Amino acid sequence: MARFEDRRKAIELRLAGQTYSSIRGKLNVNKSTLSDWLKNIELTKEQLERISSDTIARRVETYINTTRIRRQKISETFYQDQKKKLLPLSNRDFLIAGLFLYLGEGAKSDRSRIQITNSDPAIIKFSIFWINKILGVAKDKLKVQLHLYKDMDIESEIRFWLNETGLNREQIIKPYIKKTSSLKINHPSFGHGTCSVYCQNAKLKDEFMAGIRVIMNSTKGV
Repeated sequence: MARFEDRRKAIELRLAGQTYSSIRGKLNVNKSTLSDWLKNIELTKEQLERISSDTIARRVETYINTTRIRRQKISETFYQDQKKKLLPLSNRDFLIAGLFLYLGEGAKSDRSRIQITNSDPAIIKFSIFWINKILGVAKDKLKVQLHLYKDMDIESEIRFWLNETGLNREQIIKPYIKKTSSLKINHPSFGHGTCSVYCQNAKLKDEFMAGIRVIMNSTKGV
């Protein structure tokens, strides 16, 4: 619980324009943890200018920014390399990719419910593409349920997911609101709660679950 409170305080202090060094001194948290907590927090131009007057703080901020840019460049290089290797993808490639996604993130206990749940908007968008374009389910047959937190702006989060999914308002059912705070999330999160996209089709689910079994059984004897 103490770490949750420290994370909340760290975010508040950063938004107030505090330097990494100052926050570390107040909360006694290591650099890697603090960097993870604050990686998506950007300071205003005025806050950065105020920090620049402190030589040590400026060096720390410059180092953090330089490291971030270097990692972004490395990531982009890998991305372009993989893009050349993998594209273009066939429908079969997309089918197999979706089967593995469903194996990890899909609902399996309900025979007729096809559902993928995640907090990453990119995964949800791919899931909608896969169910719609690869499995052949009409987009207007899809429903979405959000799992949000009590301290979130619910209407703002609904609009966020409407924009990300491209679905209509009537396709999003009443969100489930968790009584805990979003600051108490103890795993990586994209900050917009969790989204479940689903539809009902028992025959289709039987078919692709059989495909998953085929893939898993193909490793026997290898």
